[in-house]
Amino acid sequence: MFLEINDLHHIYMPGTPFEVKALKGVSFSVHHGEFVGIMGGTGSGKSTLLQHLNGLLEPTRGTVCVNGEYLGEKSKKPKNRSTRSLKELRTRIGMVFQYPEHQLFAENIYQEVAYGPINQGLSIEEVEIRVKQALSQVALDYEELKERSPFQLSGGQMRRVALAGVLSMEPEALILDEPTSGLDPQGRRELLKYVEALHRDKGLTVIMVTHHPQELLNRADRILVVHCGEIQLSGTPREVFSCPEKLKQLDVEMPAPVQLAEELRQKGYPLRRGLITEDEVCEEIVRVVPSLHEGRG
Repeated sequence: MFLEINDLHHIYMPGTPFEVKALKGVSFSVHHGEFVGIMGGTGSGKSTLLQHLNGLLEPTRGTVCVNGEYLGEKSKKPKNRSTRSLKELRTRIGMVFQYPEHQLFAENIYQEVAYGPINQGLSIEEVEIRVKQALSQVALDYEELKERSPFQLSGGQMRRVALAGVLSMEPEALILDEPTSGLDPQGRRELLKYVEALHRDKGLTVIMVTHHPQELLNRADRILVVHCGEIQLSGTPREVFSCPEKLKQLDVEMPAPVQLAEELRQKGYPLRRGLITEDEVCEEIVRVVPSLHEGRG
C-alpha cells in the first residue's frame, strides 16, 4: 500500500468562534501506481485533504501514512513506527498546486527545474540530467528553453515548467490540485496527456483533484467524492457517474454524456442507466429514438 489515511480530522482555528471542521473522519488508501480522482464542491474539504498528503498540514486527529512512514511528528501514530523527515518524504510525493505558474521564481527555466534536485544535494552533472529528463517528459526542448525566462512562455508552457520542476525530483507520486484550471482547451488536453503518460509509462501514483469530471472518465482507476469534509461516494468512474441524482445532491458536475442521458430520461426517453461515455450514450440514443418514433407512428 502506498498511502493510508485513517480517521483524518482537521479543524481550523479550534476553540475559537471561527472554528471550522474541514475534515471529519476521512479514511481511504491508495495502491502503488493507482490513479485516484477527487471531486467535490467548493468548500468540501478537497484542498485541505491534499495538503495532508505530503505534510503541509498536520491532522487534528488521525494519521497519514506513506509506505509505512507517518507524516508529521505530532501525528498520533502507533507505537514502534518511525517518522521520517518531511523534507525527505516530500521528495517522494510531488505536489502541484492550483496555478503553479504563480510560484515560478527563477531567472531561467534551467534554474527553475533544477531547484529541487540542487536541494536534494545532487552533483552538477546529475542535476543537469534530471533537468533534461524532466523537460522532455512535458515535451519542452532543453537546448531551446534552458536560458529563457519562464515568464516569456505561454500559460500552458509555464504550467508544464512547474510540473517539470516537480518531476526533476523523481517522485513516486504526483498530487495535482485542479491542474488544468485557467487553461484553454488545448492547454488542458496537453497537460493531461503528459500526466496520463507519467502514470501509464512511468508507473507514477497520481492523486488529482478536479472540477471537470470528463478529465477522470477514462483516466482514473477510482474516484472519491468529498462533501462537507467527508467521503460520500467512492468507486470506479462507472460506479460513481452512474449515480447522477446523488452527484447533484453533492454539488458535483456530471460528465457531459451522463448529463445528456439524464436530460433525455427526464423527457421520457427510456435510456438505460449506467451509460457514462459518449459512445455508449450515442448508441443508446440510436437504439431508443427509432422505436419511439415507430410507437408514435
